[in-house]
Amino acid sequence: MKLRIVITFAIAVALCSTALRAQKDNTAANVSGRGHGMDDKVLSQIPKKLQAIVDRGQSSGMVSLVARNGKIASIDAVGWQVMDKEPMQATAVFRCASMSKPFVAASIMMLVDEGKLKLDDFVEKHIPEFKEQKVDNINRYKVKFRGFRSSDGLPTAKHPLTIRNLLNHTDALPVTSSTKAARTIKARALACARNPLMWEPGSKSLYGGEGLHVAAYLVEKYSGMPYSVFVQARILDPLGMKSTYFTYKDIPPNLRLPGHRKSKNKWEPFFKGDPKIGGSGRYFAVDAGLYSTAWDMFLWHQMFLNGGEYGGVRLLSGNSVKEMIRKQTGDVQLSENLVWGLTWKVVDKSQGSVALLSKGSFGKGGAGNTIWADPETNTIYIVMQNISGGDNTLGMQAVLQSIVKASMPK
Repeated sequence: MKLRIVITFAIAVALCSTALRAQKDNTAANVSGRGHGMDDKVLSQIPKKLQAIVDRGQSSGMVSLVARNGKIASIDAVGWQVMDKEPMQATAVFRCASMSKPFVAASIMMLVDEGKLKLDDFVEKHIPEFKEQKVDNINRYKVKFRGFRSSDGLPTAKHPLTIRNLLNHTDALPVTSSTKAARTIKARALACARNPLMWEPGSKSLYGGEGLHVAAYLVEKYSGMPYSVFVQARILDPLGMKSTYFTYKDIPPNLRLPGHRKSKNKWEPFFKGDPKIGGSGRYFAVDAGLYSTAWDMFLWHQMFLNGGEYGGVRLLSGNSVKEMIRKQTGDVQLSENLVWGLTWKVVDKSQGSVALLSKGSFGKGGAGNTIWADPETNTIYIVMQNISGGDNTLGMQAVLQSIVKASMPK
């Protein structure tokens, strides 16, 4: 299946042309960095600290980007794009992995803004196959990635699955052999409907699961587009995210990054290729499939800090942005300091590893990458690296420790 399909929808063409004009007008101002209000001496320490991590053998290479007030304050590349052969470039394209997940939530919120869906709609209202879904309380922790026993005799869920559950990791939908074998996003969603839930939706949280595939099918159903085409037309093109890709082969060869893993205490490159989560490559892996650059990730996160618009183009309403970045799981915590928004991690307490971020900061990690956006200081912190294994938090901690709020005058 060719995932980068030429967009023929008239609405997409109109959106794209408007966005590209806006991007052309705004790029120069953003790259210049004027107006970020940060201490350049402080920022100059970032590449030194990141290089020290590479020199200690704790990473093969990194790209960092810091932006404030919508302006790039610093962008640095250290280490190796291919270990000991090709120096890292700031334009390198990294595998996003789980950083792909918020694109599903944003797509759903666009449909909410259009009145086609509501977050608290029961999924069965839109996909009838989910009616009277059963709950397998006994086997809930033993069945992940396996097939379920028959649902005969199991109780019906007291609280039917909602669209909100699909996006906050409380959907209770297991990954099974039947869901993984599906050949389309729609088929995967319908396979989910046949499996009993692991618990009452909303009562527990488990990262991953199948909720995002069901959500992606809703995007396809109500937009009339394949999910990847919708993301291209409604998010990537309007934001000017020209270096974000759905498959590895789409990336220009000089910008492709191999993964790096430790062998005999040395980082060695290896080809990882496209994630096989999406039906063994038969369709785009909605929860893990994107590839992108630090620059494009800046555009994506800045849109949220701007309340849903960038470059004069509005993607989301302010209310939809607020929904995505607020606590969505009641008493269910992600950790002592973090809670779940709609696919985003959200800082609930500024302490521990997130002590230098304001409460309400939101972000995501994946495949060695970590990104945080802090609405209180209007700052974005990006660290992307091409490693598999090791401590992938060191780069972000080095960036955060280089920047204190005192260096960011109001």
